[in-house]
Amino acid sequence: MRATPAIVPAAGPAKTYDRDLVHTDSTLGEVFAKIGALQAQRTSLDPADFCRKFWAILRVLYVLRPSDADRLAWEPCHLPNEGGFMKQFTEFVLPSIQALQLSEDACARAIAPVLAIHGRQDRSSPYGAGREWALRLPNARLVTVDHAAHVPWIENPDKVFGAIGTFLDGAWPSDAERIRSL
Repeated sequence: MRATPAIVPAAGPAKTYDRDLVHTDSTLGEVFAKIGALQAQRTSLDPADFCRKFWAILRVLYVLRPSDADRLAWEPCHLPNEGGFMKQFTEFVLPSIQALQLSEDACARAIAPVLAIHGRQDRSSPYGAGREWALRLPNARLVTVDHAAHVPWIENPDKVFGAIGTFLDGAWPSDAERIRSL
């Protein structure tokens, strides 16, 4: 088996999932409130300072435990495109993701092996979306990382990197599940 890892959006951006396939807690609302307050200060902040503060707030969403947020070494504020990212994201990236509608036939034609790795407590992309990709793609498997969110390699690096290594070596990880239903 020859495989290439990829990052893909949710199978259907407007799709809703049952409660057991979505992680909701107070963190999402708290983060958005902090970002709103930061937006109000935007004109008084240096763009790089604004970017650093924005990412310091946002990265809490990507991990299950807020104490793990500082383990994310993300601060892309030195990159020239980060200053205008929100404009590009809201005008181009988000509408493109929202317009994505892959038919069952289109998914069925994807014959390459696909390994989806998804944190069960992901606030940014529902766990149900990871299950749905693994269900819809004919040669896909899902590794579920319990007690992890959007960046599960922070919370369980051995499981995530072990699964990726096994997959890139041409085999399915032992805990890679073939999904039969959501």
